[in-house]
Amino acid sequence: MALLVVEYTSGMSDRIEPIKNLPLHISLGVQDIQSKDGFGTLIALAHQQALNPAGLYHGGVIYMLCDVCAYSGLLSVLTVKEDAVTHDIHISVLRPVTEGSEVVYRSTIVKRGRSLCFIDVEATSSGKLIATARVTKSIISTI
Repeated sequence: MALLVVEYTSGMSDRIEPIKNLPLHISLGVQDIQSKDGFGTLIALAHQQALNPAGLYHGGVIYMLCDVCAYSGLLSVLTVKEDAVTHDIHISVLRPVTEGSEVVYRSTIVKRGRSLCFIDVEATSSGKLIATARVTKSIISTI
């Protein structure tokens, strides 16, 4: 059984690193992504490329990074023969974020079935809730 855990941990690293190193995510200020036991954490910096014309953190960036955080958390409970794609997403942006602020996204699996998974994401900055999301992922076979 311990051998499976080692293989799983190694596989997890192989699956999360490409997400961390995706040029799009880097360009939008993603600093770190973690995934463990169905929970995801993504940390991003609201820098110049991630701002809207009003000089505030762009809502589209929040939308996308909520989705990335949800996927990252889900990865920790998928088998090596499974992957997931976004089926549906609902985002509520609650307050603005200014340039230079750190934004922390946290995802939690609410319910996982055979073909769908429901995930909640909260985004905070300076300890204040800035956005919530409900993400539905379709679980697909990679075979």
